[in-house]
Amino acid sequence: MEKAPVSVEILTFNNEMTIEATLKSVLLFDEILVIDGGSTDRTLDIARHYGAKILAQDEKAKLDGRIADFSLVRNQGLGVAKHRWFLFIDSDEMLTPELAAEIRGIAAAEQPLFYAWNVPRKYVLKGAVIDCATTYPNMQMRFFHREHVGTFVKQVHERVLPNPGETVGALKHHMLVPLPPQRALWEKWQRYLTIEEKRWQGVSRRGLLVKIFNALKPIALYFVRLPWVLFCGGRRMPMFYEIAYQRYNLSVLLRLVRHFLWN
Repeated sequence: MEKAPVSVEILTFNNEMTIEATLKSVLLFDEILVIDGGSTDRTLDIARHYGAKILAQDEKAKLDGRIADFSLVRNQGLGVAKHRWFLFIDSDEMLTPELAAEIRGIAAAEQPLFYAWNVPRKYVLKGAVIDCATTYPNMQMRFFHREHVGTFVKQVHERVLPNPGETVGALKHHMLVPLPPQRALWEKWQRYLTIEEKRWQGVSRRGLLVKIFNALKPIALYFVRLPWVLFCGGRRMPMFYEIAYQRYNLSVLLRLVRHFLWN
């Protein structure tokens, strides 16, 4: 079967436990770009086995050996991609076969409905897919035609913005996002918070108010969606993960308020 003209970008650093499943899920696509941060385990051997092209992460994007500017690293792959259709995923995420086939069909179409697509994401815990969570619908623009978007922005929680007037479609099938241990999740978020706080330096008070308003949104949505999750007939997100997500959102909000009042 001929592979689809899609470039897939994956950021890695010592991901030997998860990278193989990720790579297997994107084998329908012609180019796999692994942007690596200096892995010392078997990550790169596994990536080479599956035919991935490996690039070193730009040192300017790092702080203490870890990525501090995810958009800069993501733009590395965007700049060297072979194909116009581009998909980016994390090193522990997986496409379902249905999602891979859906993306393949869009890339092969002469006149696709849209040139930028939101991808639904569902969490996985101990091999079981979570049906109900207050963060659902968890949609992110992960698949797009490079001529119809800009470059990656934001140091953490990086994203691509569609060109003005571009309509973003929504794919029907979802990707799978394994939930890490809660401690590892919180350590990652603490690092993100440290990076984000540095970005707030020099932001105007009006700009900080906008950020405070945006930080309130996920907290409000949690209370709106919680009854649906509690009475959901499917597999629910464990409450300690729900609380962990809101703990992070509340930390962002409180640090923004502190920055607004005392800086």
